[in-house]
Amino acid sequence: MTSRELAITRSVIYASLFDYPLTLQQLHHTLIESEQTPSEILAVYDGSGRLQSIVEHRDGFFFPAGRADLVAERRRREARSRRFLQQHDAMLRLLCALPFTRLVALSGSVAHLNLEPDGDLDLFIITRGRRVWTVTVAVLLLTKLLRRRRIVCANFVLADSHLALEPQDLFTANQVLHLKPLIGADLLEAFLAANPFVARFYPNATSEGTRRAKASAERVHGVSPTGAEAYLMERPARRWTRGLVGLQTLMELALRLPGPLVEASCRRFYAWHLRRRSASWRSPDQVRLHSDYLKLHTQSHRRSVLDRFDAAVESAIRRAEYEAAPRAVAGRRR
Repeated sequence: MTSRELAITRSVIYASLFDYPLTLQQLHHTLIESEQTPSEILAVYDGSGRLQSIVEHRDGFFFPAGRADLVAERRRREARSRRFLQQHDAMLRLLCALPFTRLVALSGSVAHLNLEPDGDLDLFIITRGRRVWTVTVAVLLLTKLLRRRRIVCANFVLADSHLALEPQDLFTANQVLHLKPLIGADLLEAFLAANPFVARFYPNATSEGTRRAKASAERVHGVSPTGAEAYLMERPARRWTRGLVGLQTLMELALRLPGPLVEASCRRFYAWHLRRRSASWRSPDQVRLHSDYLKLHTQSHRRSVLDRFDAAVESAIRRAEYEAAPRAVAGRRR
């Protein structure tokens, strides 16, 4: 199997771990460690019988062979995700208006519009200055007040002075790649620059690669927004949210002097609360309780996802080689 075939295989299999078939545009954007254009991806696929035995391309989607059911499942989840986001739109706008929030982004399954029936709302937040504990506690209090505490997970909150992430692996890179900012999109370039490992795993996700992708995809098929980008583009403006921006500024001014004391108090008491529950953490190695870096992946699927990914890729390659062997023998006999 060539390096280009392997990149397509790995990318499709990784997405399938989350029951998510990929469009050509998405496959290009999430192509692992390969810089093929959409046209090149199609050429490699059409010219490789081995790749076609591993990956199917049907109805505009790429998915593992025999998993055509993923297309209908994706559509069901997209409809569910849109309803979910519309239902909680007002709450999201309030969360974005909390003081010291510089970037608030959808992450996880909801960022793909791939929400399962019991899915929740994962948020990735970057704060203005070292206010990660203040913002995290504010999110908890607001969602509790709105009776939405159980569905909102602000499990990664960083200060804008600490943008570098750990661990620098495929799982983390994929999470970063699919963040969908509600506010603060202008910070993404600096965020990616602070995490160059993302471009190593996903070279097409750089700004230059993204421009090439859009131009090439438009030539091949024509492109429409996918995932949460489509939802965000359709998201109507609300007049009352303009007032929230002013309110946010006023709250930040009011907290300027007592801010350090508030931050210290939030860190002291919430960190104490978290450590009390540490015995229930399934992945304590994925928890960080720093002054400028709060990571609460207490039930992380990172290790299991990466292990399943490696096993699935190895199995697919073995199967393709096994199926190709009789054809190779028949060709030599001729």
